[in-house]
Formats: sequence, structure tokens, C-alpha cells
Amino acid sequence: MTPKVGVGLWSGQGADARQSYGEVAELAVAAERAGFDTFWVTEHHGLPDGYLPSPLTVLAALAPVTSRITLGTGVVLAPLHHPLRLAEDAAVVDLLSGGRLVLGLGLGYAAHEYRAFGVDPATRGARLEALVGALRQAWTGEPFSCPVLGLQDVRVTPAPGRRIPIWLGGYAAAAVDRAGRIADGHLVGRGEPAIVDAASAQLGSPRPGFTRAVTVACVLDAPGGGADSARAAFAIQQRAYEAIQAGRAVYSRSVAVGADVDAYVQVSGDAGAVVAGLRGVLAALRGWPDVHLVLRLLFPEPLEVQRERLATFGREILPRLREGA
Repeated sequence: MTPKVGVGLWSGQGADARQSYGEVAELAVAAERAGFDTFWVTEHHGLPDGYLPSPLTVLAALAPVTSRITLGTGVVLAPLHHPLRLAEDAAVVDLLSGGRLVLGLGLGYAAHEYRAFGVDPATRGARLEALVGALRQAWTGEPFSCPVLGLQDVRVTPAPGRRIPIWLGGYAAAAVDRAGRIADGHLVGRGEPAIVDAASAQLGSPRPGFTRAVTVACVLDAPGGGADSARAAFAIQQRAYEAIQAGRAVYSRSVAVGADVDAYVQVSGDAGAVVAGLRGVLAALRGWPDVHLVLRLLFPEPLEVQRERLATFGREILPRLREGA
């Protein structure tokens, strides 16, 4: 098993949105040069720190400045998007990138987002399930209908010319079951053994063509890792997520950095410890033919810190990880 290794999750957060959004292309280029296989962006809405609300727009901007690296959404909050527009936008990004898109979809959890878009959260599971089939029909370029989503005799042109991979995210039993039944892969957002093992048990026997993807938060306590900066920025992000989930007002830059940030970090230490930790995640996925690690290394930090971290992982971590696969 030779795993693919991606990097993310770029969220656009920062005190100066013009600056942070202006730097994403440089980060994607740096990730490609470092040898990562994929570059991942994410989505949330209405957050005052500039959190990325439009992931496919960013990937469209990254397509012409990169040439090899796969571009992934981790994840598009699918029920908040008009299904036809989502199909069209994904097709365009895939065409612009020469067939390098992986479309990760999820339900989301923030009540304020569903209110903002006028979507009933009670319908979200059914909408996502119908959407996967509708997207595949849409990308054939032929007319199709999907009454569940209100689509009647519609057509997406230009078609992407291939079946864009669709991965579904989520930890809940229903989410894992849905991914196993209808998707091309399952993306789990945290790499704890209990979460990975539970998903493996529910997905059943490994099968060709289905990708197991795991996001792993990493901190490299070594020169080039920017460990202090990573921990501080990661803590700010996690406090924001906790506030969203609790339904409180969110302003991530005002949240105090807690001492328990390492509770959210799955792998840390020097290069040897990081490689060993990532190999442990891979060991839990042994037997699955298609495995993908997404290393969570991108935080709201200065560009030079993030670029150096990517280069360091490219030199110190990726070759050793792949050699041991």
C-alpha cells in the first residue's frame, strides 16, 4: 500500500482577508514542489475571520498555477448549494485543472449556516444522498432529472469528460454508511484510532476503487516545523469550531489560546515521531487498496512559516513515510 499524502485544510482565516486569500496560490505551489499529492480547502459561512465560503472558486484559481497536485474540497457543505450550480462549478474546476478535482461533500453542523441559506436541516441527509446520483448524471453532459432536488430535464455543459471522484465526510453511523453505499471514498476529519477503526468496521470489506481518507493534525517539533506558531493558530481555530457547535457567537480571533491544544493534535514530535505516528494511522488502514492521508498543516499564520513547514515535511517526512509504505 503506497498512500497518497495531501495537505490542508486551507480555510482562508486571518486578520487581513486580502492578504490571506492573496497567498493561497503560493501555498499550493509550495505544496506541489514539496511533493504532496493533494491540496485541500474547506468551507464555512458567516465567520468574521474570513473563513472560506467558496471552496471551488479558490480551486479554480489554483488550477492554472499548479500542474500535478490534485485539488480537493474537504468538504463542500453540499445541502447549502444549488445542485445544478454545484455540478457546473465542479465540472469547470475539473476542466481547468485537467482532471485534478476530488469533490469532498459533507452535511455541515452549524445551525446559523442552514438558517442563512434557508435550508431545512431535517432534509440534509436526503438531499446529499440524491445529490451524489444527480452529480454523476449531470457530468455525462446529457439531460437528466432529479425530482428530489427540484431538477427537471436539465443539462450541464461543458461536461467534465470523466467521472469526478466524490468522497463523503462524516463520523456518524449514517454518514459512514452513506459513504460506503454511494461514494467513491470516505473522508474522516480526525485520525484517532477509535474513529478510524469504527469507520472501517462499518464500511466492511475493503474494495478496489474506494478510497479511505483520514485527516491527521500534525505538529513537527523540529526546525522548520514552526511548532509554536502552529499550536497557537490551531488552538484559535479549534475554539472557533467549539463555539459554532455550541451555537454561541463566534469570533475566532478573540478566543483565548488554551493549554489543551495538543488534545486536538494526533501526531507530534520530531521527524521520527511524526513518521511513526503517521505509520500508525496507515497500519489501521492496512488491507484497503486506496488510502489517502491529509496532513493538517495549514493554519492562519504568516506565509513564510507555512512555506517553510511544507518544504520541511517534503524533505523530512514524505520520503520516509513513503519508503515505509
